[in-house]
Order: sequence, then structure tokens, then C-alpha cells
Amino acid sequence: MMSFLVNKVFIFQILYIVGISAESMSGTISAGRKNMDLFGVITIATITALGGGTVRDVLLGHYPLTWVGHPEYIVITFLASAIAMMIAQHIIKLHKFFLIVDALGLVTFAYLGSDIGFHIALNAVSPQFQLIGSMIVAVLMAIITGISGGVLRDVLCNDMPLVFQAELYAIVAAIVGVLHTFTMILNIDNLVTAILIILFGFIIRLCAIFRNWHLPKIKYFT
Repeated sequence: MMSFLVNKVFIFQILYIVGISAESMSGTISAGRKNMDLFGVITIATITALGGGTVRDVLLGHYPLTWVGHPEYIVITFLASAIAMMIAQHIIKLHKFFLIVDALGLVTFAYLGSDIGFHIALNAVSPQFQLIGSMIVAVLMAIITGISGGVLRDVLCNDMPLVFQAELYAIVAAIVGVLHTFTMILNIDNLVTAILIILFGFIIRLCAIFRNWHLPKIKYFT
């Protein structure tokens, strides 16, 4: 049991670092396209990388915030941003590659968000609504953790948030949250199910990117 916990924590730490690095780089490129100064670029990069977890933790009253408890994550986002600034032209050319890395970050953030949301809600929701309430909170936290950083990035860069116009994005986070919530309810939450859920969400996101899967778009005619 202890080995499982160690392995799972280690794997998700690696995935989390990959995710925040990719998000930091995407924030760096977005800010650079708006001709921001060095401070602006680093700020946007950090908000993009750590914004989702911060919004989740504030909403849940989950303290210390993730980056406060682990300040090394801030250092990682700074380093990723610095690297992105140095190789910006190559990153822009490798747009699809970073969308793939971003997809891995999305599903990882969603999984971690649902995990934290479920366990906090389990102890906070009134007993008669404990199960359904915990499920709802877990899925919402999966979505919020997965998309908030990107939404903050786009809003601060004065762009339409990508999540509202691109291929399936928030839905992927929701699917990951739902699947993980069921494994926790059924007491089958382990390293194997975690990897399968992450892989499933990752594949759906890749299909959305390369096959252009969208939700129906609403158009109004006058």
C-alpha cells in the first residue's frame, strides 16, 4: 500500500511539473505576442501555470495554496518561461507539439483537482447529500483546475478564452473528473486506474486536436 502511494505521488509530481512547464510556456508565447515587457511575460506565464490550482484552492479553502506549500513550482514556471523566451520561434513552429503537452497537463490538472475536491467535499457536505455533493464538487474542481489558468491567460491578454472556442477542452476535464470520482466511490482508486483515466482523457483531447472535435457552436442570425 505504501509503495502504491509513493509511486502514484511520484508519477503525478512528474506529470504536474510537465503540465505547469507547458502552461508556463504557452503563457510566455501569448504574452510575447502582445509585446509585453519582461515582468508582464513572466507574470502571465506564472498565472497560466499555477492559476487553475490557485483558483481551486481558494474556492475550497484549501490552504496553504499549492505553490505556497511548494515554492519550487514557482521556480519551475520561471525557468520554463525563460526557456520559452529563448526558443520562442521554435515553439511557435512546434505549436501542435505544445498542444499535445498541454493536453497532458490538462488531464493531469483535472485528475488532481477532482481528487482534492472530492475529499474536501466529503467532509464538508451535509450527510444527507454527502455522496452526490462530493461528486458534483469533484467534477467542478476538475474543470476549474484544468481550464482556469488558460482562461486567466487569455483574459489578461485580451483574447477570447480558448476554452470557449477551441476543440473539446473543458469537456475532457469533466470526463476525467467523472471517471476519477467513480473510482474513489467504488474504492478502486489506484495507480492502474489513475493511469488509465489519464490516458483515456489524453486520447480524447488528442482526437479533438487532430480531428477537430467541437461541441455544437451557437450562431445567431438577424
